[in-house]
Amino acid sequence: MKYRIQFIFICAQVFSLSFLFAAENEYQFEIITTRNGLSDNDIRAVTDDKYGFVWLATDEGFNRYDGYEVKNYNSNPFDTTALSGNRIWDIFKDQDGDVWALTDKGVDLYHYGKNSFQRFATASRPTFLTQDKEGLLWIATKNSGVYTIEKNTGNIVNYRFTPSDPYSISSNSFDENQCNPIVVDASGNLWIGTTNGLNYYRKDKDFFTRFISLEYYQNSISSNHINTLLIKDDNIYVGTPQGLDKINIGDLSITRLAGTSWVSMLGTYSVKQLLDFGPNPTMNGFWMATTAGIVYYNATFDLFDDLMWDYIFGQNINKMYVDPSGNLWVDVLAFPGLTLFNTEVFFAQMGLVLDNNFKLLQPDKNGILSETTEPSSFTNVKVNDLYFDEMNNMWAATRVGLNQRIKTTQNFITENNLNGSNVSAVKIAPDNSIWAAHENGVDQLSEDGQVIERFTADPTNANSLLNKETGPLAILKDGRVWAASQSLGATLINPTEKTYQRFYEFIDETSGSKLQGKVNSIFQEYIKTKNGPNYENIWFATTAGIIKCTMSEHTEDAPKFSVYKYEDNVQNDYLSRPSAILRDLETSDLWVGTESTGLFRIKTEISSRYINDHQIEYEKIELVKHYIIDKNDPKSFSSNSVNTIVSDANHNIWIGTSGEGLFRYNRENDNFDRWSIDNGLPSATVVSILSDNSGGIWFGTRRGIARLLADGSSVRVFDNSDGLPADIFNAHAVDINDNGILYFGSVQGLTRVNPSEITINEIMPKLAINLIETIDYEGNRNFIDFTNNQLTIDHQVQTLNINFVGLSFNKSAKNRYQYTLENYLNNWVDNETNRTVTFQRLEPNDYTFQFRASNNDGIWNNNPYSIGILVKPPIWKTWYAYTFYLFAIVGLSASGFYGADRLRRKSLDNKRKDLELSEAREFQLRMIAKKIPDYEGMDIKAFMRTSTEVGGDYYDFFELEDGSFYAVCGDATGHGSQSGMMVSITKAGLAGIESTSPDDILNRLNKVVRRVDTGRLRMSLSVCIFKNEKLYISAAAMPPAYLYSAETQSVDEIEIRNLPLGGLDNEQFELVEKSFNKGDILVLLSDGLPEAPDLEGNLLDYQPVMDCIEKVAHLGAAQVKQALIDLADDWLDGTQNPDDITFVVFEKQPNKNRKAQKELEEEKKFNKVAQA
Repeated sequence: MKYRIQFIFICAQVFSLSFLFAAENEYQFEIITTRNGLSDNDIRAVTDDKYGFVWLATDEGFNRYDGYEVKNYNSNPFDTTALSGNRIWDIFKDQDGDVWALTDKGVDLYHYGKNSFQRFATASRPTFLTQDKEGLLWIATKNSGVYTIEKNTGNIVNYRFTPSDPYSISSNSFDENQCNPIVVDASGNLWIGTTNGLNYYRKDKDFFTRFISLEYYQNSISSNHINTLLIKDDNIYVGTPQGLDKINIGDLSITRLAGTSWVSMLGTYSVKQLLDFGPNPTMNGFWMATTAGIVYYNATFDLFDDLMWDYIFGQNINKMYVDPSGNLWVDVLAFPGLTLFNTEVFFAQMGLVLDNNFKLLQPDKNGILSETTEPSSFTNVKVNDLYFDEMNNMWAATRVGLNQRIKTTQNFITENNLNGSNVSAVKIAPDNSIWAAHENGVDQLSEDGQVIERFTADPTNANSLLNKETGPLAILKDGRVWAASQSLGATLINPTEKTYQRFYEFIDETSGSKLQGKVNSIFQEYIKTKNGPNYENIWFATTAGIIKCTMSEHTEDAPKFSVYKYEDNVQNDYLSRPSAILRDLETSDLWVGTESTGLFRIKTEISSRYINDHQIEYEKIELVKHYIIDKNDPKSFSSNSVNTIVSDANHNIWIGTSGEGLFRYNRENDNFDRWSIDNGLPSATVVSILSDNSGGIWFGTRRGIARLLADGSSVRVFDNSDGLPADIFNAHAVDINDNGILYFGSVQGLTRVNPSEITINEIMPKLAINLIETIDYEGNRNFIDFTNNQLTIDHQVQTLNINFVGLSFNKSAKNRYQYTLENYLNNWVDNETNRTVTFQRLEPNDYTFQFRASNNDGIWNNNPYSIGILVKPPIWKTWYAYTFYLFAIVGLSASGFYGADRLRRKSLDNKRKDLELSEAREFQLRMIAKKIPDYEGMDIKAFMRTSTEVGGDYYDFFELEDGSFYAVCGDATGHGSQSGMMVSITKAGLAGIESTSPDDILNRLNKVVRRVDTGRLRMSLSVCIFKNEKLYISAAAMPPAYLYSAETQSVDEIEIRNLPLGGLDNEQFELVEKSFNKGDILVLLSDGLPEAPDLEGNLLDYQPVMDCIEKVAHLGAAQVKQALIDLADDWLDGTQNPDDITFVVFEKQPNKNRKAQKELEEEKKFNKVAQA
């Protein structure tokens, strides 16, 4: 009975383990190809180094991948520090974690820090490389024997077969199909298998003992062609085309195992590879790859057996791999891809093999591995190598690219059954059905995404929606649905009776006042009464004011409206284009957000008025408080544009704004907590907010979705890599169902996520330096050696650039970085997702640069990477300089003639440089706008002062078809002709782009710049468009823009953080929307003014610029321009600024009579020129 129970328990355990494995569909891959920067798609080998970089061997050079981009290394016969050859046959990672490339001509060691290679030549192509216990490297070659290399000294020794020396190696020949032909035993001695015999090398004796196959002698090895070797316990196992042999390392006795201990079911004994079981303590043994399948050896029972599975047994096995969990990966010669054998049950039950422990992964037409049920040989996409790095990333090198296993699957799923794509609203009904509004009407879907009903507009049928383009939704208790139009009015839908009530306008039930407007949002509240019937209040925030709609529980009762219209002559700014409304459950006040006048708290109370001599009660609205910015209070509300207001389960009030991020109301202090881009938000524009079942706050933005932890401590961002259909999400388009699943509406569809299924990547990134370079005053770039994490630079260095990386290979674009520089900075600087930092004109001193990185889920590596930096003082400030001065005085007279000649040649060289700079300056001035355009209602002033080196500043104006225009202001990297080329590419690219959205313009222009391949040159650029009292602005690595509000008489800093043009292919540029009314002023500028140095080298900084604008902005654009010029002149005090100073000032003016204005201009013959 006891054994029966034990057997049942084992079966149940096996069933459980096998079921779990069969149920998982966890192997998904993405591919990296030449489109991502690889030098060739046919990858022979893959490994990583100790820093975490992934290295790839190709026919077109050596590739290094950091999760962002690929760096290619190629051969150069005239550069001894370059690769010795472009065909890389294999890669070896040594005990120090350094990588070696096996080329046609030898082996090359890569030196991190020097970014160069050290060559070790061999007489024929190397086929295998390994390292012994003492660090000596051993190289097998095609036909020139074995080489050893001492890594530290570079000494190289060649061991060859000598016919007259019986203690020499048995053969000079190896081939590339051998697996581990050189192994090291426990004593540190080597076993070397050639294509003509096995050799035992005693290091203490420095000679080889040969093992040769003798046909009729069973105590010899089975074949002279050695395919593979494996050290196991006190034995060495030798695989040959004729069988498997075991040699006792102690007494060197040989036992042939083929046909004796190992009996092949198919009578085939050709062994191609031996592989240890790997990291698994429950079963001791090894795997054998043969021409007729896989055989395993169970050392516990001294038993050989075949791995019985249909697609492995009897197959010619090309290669095997063991992953960190001990699972076996198999490359079968007959078909492409890989076979995975999950060994958990196999090891737990001492060799039990179940069919559902296997998976087939084969490449699709694009070369991407995916799971399948049947093998196919329709493609020749073979796997050349498989590697698992220290962070458990899986890499498969194939003939068509590098497959990387996706460890973090996509969390968001997009609904595919909608009749439209731009989902402007989403509501979840009590039955968990999904209502989604879009450009073609309204769809009702079941919880599993199937279509229940579609509702659309028919101009010929009054029993339909007002318009196809539908906006906010509200689902009533009785099942009826309000669907607002994207233009005017709303429709009340009765889904049961299939009836529609259209409301083109809303009429107040007491006064008869009418309101027409676009509905921006809907807020609904259910009111329970003690005596009378229960009812619902539906609040519509419209472009013309607020509407309260009272809905009885009786569907036959008509809606009753109370209208609150905005009027210019009444102090009711809370009714000026309200965008969001919410009832505060703690105070019963209403919160109202507007498009341009900020945030308000109002209250309602019953009042009465006489209409036609009848006293009628009505509900009136009174202002409680208008929340505006207080410059002396960082907790004040700082936005004029509110997108959404919501309340969470704890009755906390959350406000999403345009340009200022996310706010939470503090009741006790009547102020606000704020989260911005500086706190991890992906965008400063928050359009929708929702609380999940765990208290986390989710919000949609113009750059993806983010989640704020319940304690407010950290923000997690989700983007396209998480499955989002788009970056831009729509205002208020969010809801949650009874199962906690969240729905978000975007411009490209409806997406859902289950927060409970989201996992966190706990693996910290590894830290490394990609590149360190300096730029001198001539603009020359020089690579800096940072071997041993130390570097030395001269005091004359103008710019120091450090490019670093956090290596995680899991949605790397979401990794964030921080850095500091001891003796220069007092704190850590948040570099966001940028991987480069620049330091200007460091004073002579000792510095320590440190950086740290987080992974895609915000897990930081808090053990920073450190590198020492020594800035050498000028030679005249060193002790030995003073000794030289004494001798220099003695020889001064003798050198007079030579010095005069040098001065003459230097003068000629300076004249040549002056001519080049003059030509560059003229070219730059031809690129900028020839005239300041004259647009009605806009006063524009511009100023540019070029530097000595011509810094690449640029501004221009482009008119759109609708009569509006957009302006650009930018700064190219480099100086002189280099920056001029960058500006000309930008100007040509802008001329060919037809768009009315600044972020779209930058997205397209970035692709243009990337296609031109400008090397390290980049372009920073701001783009702004003025339309309908609105300002739309986007920027690529530009300084902040400054927006002065005539209403508040304060300046708002608009900071948009994106990479420069030419940086990343997939960079998505943020769009900021602001109100731009009469008297408002916008200033775009390059970094030349705020970063201008005074006589002592101190930078002006941005705050004085902002203060200068705020001080004079009320006087108009011309005064702002002059004030900024005066600020520059006073600060520079007559010195030449090292960079261009450029700014453009825009002032919104009331529209004037165009004809009269033109006549006045003609009379004065006044042309506004672009150059100051």
